[in-house]
Amino acid sequence: MPAHHSKLEKWQRVFVNRSLNMDRIKAIGFDMDHTLLMYNREAFESLAFKETLNKFILAGYPEELKNLTFKPGFLIRGLLVDMERGNILKVDGHKYCKIAFHGSRKLDKETRHKLYNSASFKAQDFLFVDTFFALSEVQLFAEIVDFMDKNPGKIQKSYKEIYSDLRRFIDLSHADGSIKNVVMSQPETFVHRDKHLATTLVRLIDGGKTLFLLTNSGWEYTQFMMDFILTDQNEEFPKWRDYFQYAIVGSGKPGFFTGSQPFYEVMTDTNLLKTHSGALHPGRVYLGGNANLFQNLTRFKGDEILYVGDHIFGDIMQSKGKLNWRTLLVVEELEHELEKLEELKPLFLDIQKKQHDREILDEEVQILRSKLASVKRHSAIASKSGDNKKAHHLDKEKDKYQEKLDAKTPLIAQLESEIKELLDRKEMTLHPIWGELMKVGLERSRFANQVEGFACTYTARVSNLRLYSPQKRFSSFHDILPHDP
Repeated sequence: MPAHHSKLEKWQRVFVNRSLNMDRIKAIGFDMDHTLLMYNREAFESLAFKETLNKFILAGYPEELKNLTFKPGFLIRGLLVDMERGNILKVDGHKYCKIAFHGSRKLDKETRHKLYNSASFKAQDFLFVDTFFALSEVQLFAEIVDFMDKNPGKIQKSYKEIYSDLRRFIDLSHADGSIKNVVMSQPETFVHRDKHLATTLVRLIDGGKTLFLLTNSGWEYTQFMMDFILTDQNEEFPKWRDYFQYAIVGSGKPGFFTGSQPFYEVMTDTNLLKTHSGALHPGRVYLGGNANLFQNLTRFKGDEILYVGDHIFGDIMQSKGKLNWRTLLVVEELEHELEKLEELKPLFLDIQKKQHDREILDEEVQILRSKLASVKRHSAIASKSGDNKKAHHLDKEKDKYQEKLDAKTPLIAQLESEIKELLDRKEMTLHPIWGELMKVGLERSRFANQVEGFACTYTARVSNLRLYSPQKRFSSFHDILPHDP
């Protein structure tokens, strides 16, 4: 078993923002969707797109909408949606908008700058695409924006009203079984089984950790999908519920972390609910509840609990910010991106060299500009005082500096162009439209800032935990400031 991260593939590693001593963790909670349960995202998002579109047409929207098609790979997580204007943005950690689309049409630099960069905007006024479930709905929104622009007057609603309907229809699609019933009828089409998941959970249990499931999904769906991915995967734990001391469904996150709703016990033989009071009994299934009550009933407190989820707001920010639970964010995209980034190492070295060369050249240009300005000023003073000889000498100096400046200035523009070309090549390799998840050009993306700010640790998939000891001390070595040695 690898004992040090240097022996692992980079995508297998757990990355650390805040040091975490696993020996102090007594309980580990897991989200289900996109955490334990890894979806075939293209198949799932296509299904959600189709079922939600059907509800638009049933609600009286134009029949022509049925011709809209799902475009897999158009969107990534970490984007902002300006629902007022029908725009989708990628911004850096300082809220500078680097890429913007109106529907599926890319906005030019001037338009983008005028709308979002000439004055500050409140990012919280926009929708933050921080879950995979949001990708299909934003894709559909972009398609309807395009339809409205091409067919003025066909839909007598604003973009924001369209998005409000969209949210209602997609929630209905999840609630009425339009999506989940199809997934349960063909789980092998929509879900990837992780062959290492059972081993990972067993290692954590053997390491003395109490495991619990905490999901927003309802009991019937949770039972079916967890059965599909875990039952009969380990002979000592024949049923999926054997891994988890507590199972909480329909939790209503993020409200679970901030609210006061009671627990109900799920009668698993009838699927009926029973009002619950008193202790939580190991092996039983509960619905709803709240985090403070969970802590009181289980005796696990604050930083004794590690919560593992994929939703930066609903899973990570709330559990850490409200309760001081430790956090592990599942960033599924890293598995693909880190492999690509490894391949791009020579390109990164080239970018760094050209940036270094540009910095040196830029310093030389600034020195020349300063000298040129000084010579011009002294030449003007000499001319004004009638010292023509000195003025003539200074004019020659001025011409010399100007000649050097004229020779170096285009080199900066050339280097900037080469750097941009290399950055564009890097971005295109990672994603042809939005580039790297954690970066916007050379800057951190807004998503990366949130990961750093709220996720104690992050990794590409839950089963990467099997590659570390359950008592591992994860140490952070990157928490430095620009002035640090």
